[in-house]
Amino acid sequence: MKTGLLEAVVNELQIGVLVISDKKKLLYANPFFEKTFSVEGKPNGKNLSDVIKDKAVIEVIEKMLSSKGKQPQEITIQGRGSQILEARLVPFLISDFGFRISDLKIAHHTSPISHPQKVLIGFFHDVTEEKRVEAIKRDFVANVSHELRTPLASIKGYAETLLDGALEDKATLKNFLTIIDRHANRMTALIEDLLTLSMLESHQMPMSFESLDIKGLINSVIQGFEKQAKDKDIELIMNIGIEIPKITADKDRLEQVIVNLVDNAIKYTNKGTVRVLAEKSDDMLQVNVEDTGIGIPEKDIPRIFERFYRVDKGRSRELGGTGLGLAIVKHIIQGHNGKIWVKSQPGKGTTFSFTIPSFS
Repeated sequence: MKTGLLEAVVNELQIGVLVISDKKKLLYANPFFEKTFSVEGKPNGKNLSDVIKDKAVIEVIEKMLSSKGKQPQEITIQGRGSQILEARLVPFLISDFGFRISDLKIAHHTSPISHPQKVLIGFFHDVTEEKRVEAIKRDFVANVSHELRTPLASIKGYAETLLDGALEDKATLKNFLTIIDRHANRMTALIEDLLTLSMLESHQMPMSFESLDIKGLINSVIQGFEKQAKDKDIELIMNIGIEIPKITADKDRLEQVIVNLVDNAIKYTNKGTVRVLAEKSDDMLQVNVEDTGIGIPEKDIPRIFERFYRVDKGRSRELGGTGLGLAIVKHIIQGHNGKIWVKSQPGKGTTFSFTIPSFS
């Protein structure tokens, strides 16, 4: 292979490539490495410590350069911010190449450096996204296990009590069966939400788009929450712009979005107002669900649409819900090629907003 072609290939790799001499000088770094480590100017000829600041990595490299071993080593590096890199370091003796390092044309502007007897080639792979996905999977399994364990433990406990003799007391029997039924319904809701979310994330949930009267849909949802709001002394208000025509959307899924947002607004408002507004913004429909409730701390807002994420875990479980509602809402809106966001101030209330296109 021509060395020019080899260099072109290395330059285009989406992994970092670094060549280090036995004098701990950099002989070559490809563009991906330069970008990843924010190298100013060409790194060729620079000291290793001027480019890589991780002391643990430098110690490993120094040890490999000073030893006679030829075994590669793999290490994990914490990059900028939350970036995570995995590096594979491979030592080579120059005599093993069968040619001079300079033949590769990778030691530009390194004339002050004597020809090395040994080099170390490092391959740096950005695994930030992979680690993030792994963490999500771990959290998902842990959360599902926790959410199922609690109702299962209750069902088992009450069932054992009944089997131990409480069956004869009809009042106790009815009370325990009611509790068992409630926990069974909680588990059923969780499983249904998990299946729904899984289908939405894998784009296997069919969307049935039709001409839809958004005013009628919102009005129907609000009527369904009137008793729940009245019990908490909450005023439900609907403001729909008169210029809004029918839209094209999946009625059932869009209803699920509005139900979830209104339900959350009422749950986290002890007394006050929950307002649903809809208006036309260019070629988009924008719906806002505003409340005067407890609000969401700023630090929690970026994670509010994550699966199982709860701002106040204890209170959220007490109020019911699976912890998947907002994740489902996000995917439904994305399935309509829309956007969803939230603004909130602790103690002053929260506004969830979404936009979807496709006016008829």
